[in-house]
Amino acid sequence: MPPGECYWTLLTSRQEDSMPVSPGALPDSAHYAENRSPDGDTMSLTTPSTAESNPEDTIIDASEFDSPAFLEDPHSLYRRLRKHHPVYHDRLHNQWHVTRYWDLVEVFRDEEAFGTRPHSYETDGVLGPTMLSLGGAEHAAQRNLVSDALVGRKLDAFTPIVRDVARSLVEGFADRREVNLTQEFTSQLPIRVIMAMLGLPMEDFALFQRWYRQFMMGMGWADDTRAVALEARAEYEEYMTPFLEVRRRNLGDDLTSRLIREGVPDPAIKTFVSLLLSGGGETTDKAMGNMWWNVLQEPELVARLEADHSLLDAYFSETMRHSPPVHREDRGATRDVELAGVEIPYGAVVRCWLASGNRDESVFVDPDRFDPFRDDLYSERDLRAGYFRDGLFGHLGFGLGRHFCIGYQLARREAVVGAQELLRVMKSPRLSNEQMDVIKARKRDGSIRSVADLHVEFDLR
Repeated sequence: MPPGECYWTLLTSRQEDSMPVSPGALPDSAHYAENRSPDGDTMSLTTPSTAESNPEDTIIDASEFDSPAFLEDPHSLYRRLRKHHPVYHDRLHNQWHVTRYWDLVEVFRDEEAFGTRPHSYETDGVLGPTMLSLGGAEHAAQRNLVSDALVGRKLDAFTPIVRDVARSLVEGFADRREVNLTQEFTSQLPIRVIMAMLGLPMEDFALFQRWYRQFMMGMGWADDTRAVALEARAEYEEYMTPFLEVRRRNLGDDLTSRLIREGVPDPAIKTFVSLLLSGGGETTDKAMGNMWWNVLQEPELVARLEADHSLLDAYFSETMRHSPPVHREDRGATRDVELAGVEIPYGAVVRCWLASGNRDESVFVDPDRFDPFRDDLYSERDLRAGYFRDGLFGHLGFGLGRHFCIGYQLARREAVVGAQELLRVMKSPRLSNEQMDVIKARKRDGSIRSVADLHVEFDLR
């Protein structure tokens, strides 16, 4: 998998999920000349070339992308890039970095100039040849196999499963009045839900969770973790062969049965299932953990949420803007192209820092503040274009365009229903004294960021 790519981006949502935006309709750099100040007044913003600042801030050292400081907190570098080098040629890694909201929108909407990267050493070796790199008709054909099951009324049919799984997990730790929320809840809920949707036996959860973690560890360039992941892949293949033989004789209403009915060959089903499990676990797990980490920093946010569970959608949307688990997606230049006055050559790797666009000062007021009640973010159904509706901007946490995460509605459903079940039992949740972890990079390239451990104490209702 290209580092940072959302695993769900093998599929796409329906066109009506957002207003279509052609590249020619996007605002040019003039958009960056005006914005609101925190008190609501209009203020002028200088362009990157004329901004007054410390001269040292204008100098970007490409080795900063590999530094411990970047892994701990990337936003200082993001700010400097947006201000001085919004499209930055990184000669050390031979990549182009894009960091401003509107430039990112342009990249993802202009699929003729910026395409998916055709091969992925990281993903293909571990999960098998996947659909993450497909485009056009091939992408649409694969997407249509399961896309309608993950949205709308068909997704509603799975909501009781989400609630039952969440309730069962909560009951497992409720009496203790303390929990490591990421280890005992957020990391388990998405995998268990996807297993139920696929018709996989829940008694094998520990096995699938181990494979999932080994797959994730192996999607990189380290030989030791990659060897473990390839061994896990072999075990998974051996497990799935008899499972598919049995399922073929006893078809049901699950997604695996649907793939069999559609005539998808077994090797492709195995890859599809492993990709859905990875997609259903990685980003959703970390998004839920990041949401709770942010909320638990401020008792007032906890109190307002306890009083009104309908705020959960806004809390989740702000999480996907402020603290998305996936910080970037990669694209490749399919021809020589100019972006924000910078020439990008054919074949270039274009690193799209979506998390930086989410904190673009020209789009969001006080962007570094976690504020579920902000009035400049569209907090209802996620916008496939990441663009603009009702005078508000959408977050970029699920990507944009054709490869917008198909699992966006499922991820939101799991986060909201899961939180409802937690709050049904937990009263006055708060961070325990042993909580030390923060949101930081979980991969060496900084593409995935989350809180790994979240120790919470609570009273019983």
